[in-house]
Amino acid sequence: PNVVYDCPNLQANIGDACTNPNGVTGIVDANCDCSPNVVYDCPLLQLNFGNDCYLDPAGTMIGIVNADCDCEEINTTYDCPSIQANFGDACTNANGDVGTIDTNCDCEINTTVYDCPNIQANIGDVCTNAAGETGNIDINCNCSPIYDCPNIQANIGDACTTGAGVTGTINPNCNCSPNVVYDCPSLQLNIGDVCYLNPTGTMQGTVDVNCNCEADSTTYDCPSIMANYGDNCTDAAGNVGTIDTNCDCEINTTVYDCPNIQANIGDVCTTALGVTGVIDTNCDCVTNNTWDCPSLQLNFGDPCTNPNGVNGTIDTNCNCT
Repeated sequence: PNVVYDCPNLQANIGDACTNPNGVTGIVDANCDCSPNVVYDCPLLQLNFGNDCYLDPAGTMIGIVNADCDCEEINTTYDCPSIQANFGDACTNANGDVGTIDTNCDCEINTTVYDCPNIQANIGDVCTNAAGETGNIDINCNCSPIYDCPNIQANIGDACTTGAGVTGTINPNCNCSPNVVYDCPSLQLNIGDVCYLNPTGTMQGTVDVNCNCEADSTTYDCPSIMANYGDNCTDAAGNVGTIDTNCDCEINTTVYDCPNIQANIGDVCTTALGVTGVIDTNCDCVTNNTWDCPSLQLNFGDPCTNPNGVNGTIDTNCNCT
């Protein structure tokens, strides 16, 4: 059967191996000449990726050779249409080194280590997202909107967790402050705190146990804590103390015979009926005045032990001798 060749005079097709008159090996080109061998990306087209090509037989529509050796329309949206790439795109040079397309459309090898090498940026860098909003590069290498605290990608008031695992809130210094537990969260106040009865803040009251701001009806030495000087109190650590003249809970360091009433055996006291008495060994206030030595609740001659641990008897001066 008759064979139809691209080049009938040579009985060969374009791309076939050939030898020119000088004995140099080549391939049959599109002009049916034997061109010396050249290594093309696309041997059948005798073109390389990115070379110009023709989209129509008449050669009036110019395209570009793509990676599949097809002649496709030129995408004019590329910064570097000859290599179908944009500035900043990742690339690999002839040596296999990874780089980035520079403004000269060359593959510039990266020498700087970036958190996000594909976009040549670090986490926290200022950027502009697709919507045109200014932001910062986040840990996923995306351009996120600007935060009040970009280093931790959070805004003031956001919920957070401290290094110790305590839930808190981002404060104006971009630190995670542990959440304060209030008696009255809606007021952000504790029972006994000063509050205001009117919007202008001219009428002062006190937060009650129902978390209402009520007018002060009792005059306290320390109205902010609804207590008086000398009242018993407990500090944050659970230590028992007494309200001092600075309205602080002063921790008791004195050891009493009767710590619950802060008194010693023999101290003068007043009973519930208002009668003067002394503290007895049961820490009760008794009105027995028949002792020779009421402060000791002992009589002359009673056996005793002095502070030095020496046994003796009560003398007429109420000393243990």
